[in-house]
Amino acid sequence: MIIFNPLKEIIIWFEYIINFLPGKIGKLIRIFWFSIRTRKIFGVSVDTGCRFIMLSNIEFGKGVGISRNCSFLADGGKIIIGDKTAFNENCHINASNGGTIKIGKKCPIGPNVVMRTSNHNFNNKNIYIQDQGHTSGNITIEDNCWIAANVTILNNVKIGKGSVIGAGAVVTNNIPENSIAVGIPAKAIKKIP
Repeated sequence: MIIFNPLKEIIIWFEYIINFLPGKIGKLIRIFWFSIRTRKIFGVSVDTGCRFIMLSNIEFGKGVGISRNCSFLADGGKIIIGDKTAFNENCHINASNGGTIKIGKKCPIGPNVVMRTSNHNFNNKNIYIQDQGHTSGNITIEDNCWIAANVTILNNVKIGKGSVIGAGAVVTNNIPENSIAVGIPAKAIKKIP
């Protein structure tokens, strides 16, 4: 049975429309609207084509910038973003099956970055993988971390303060603070003095 909520439906339609308004006027409308929705007056700048699932489970700090075509999904978990963190284009921040993604202050997030708090279970060969559910965990990125382009960060990972994750890395384990990490899986190769 589908339950129809007219207010929710109107909000979905309105956000869909304003997500494609170009230019400075479109940007101002989105800043104003998401200031109301996030309760951060002029605190979040959202570019075109972005989507937010369960905005009530997403906390934005002041001065957060979100570029085009980013997705934030928190219908089963929580997303917390620190002040002045910036997301480049096409980021996919996903806590839809549980867990929390917590990103610190002033973290530049490169284009095409994927963060996902859950993985599919696949231990029973007699059941289709998509029917086995998920295992969820948390992702923590401390202040002043640079996550470069095309990085994937999986659940149960903590990236220490001041670290840099090189382009294309897949982060499956904790990264110590002030480290440069690269590779698949990502490994710390150097300390930042």
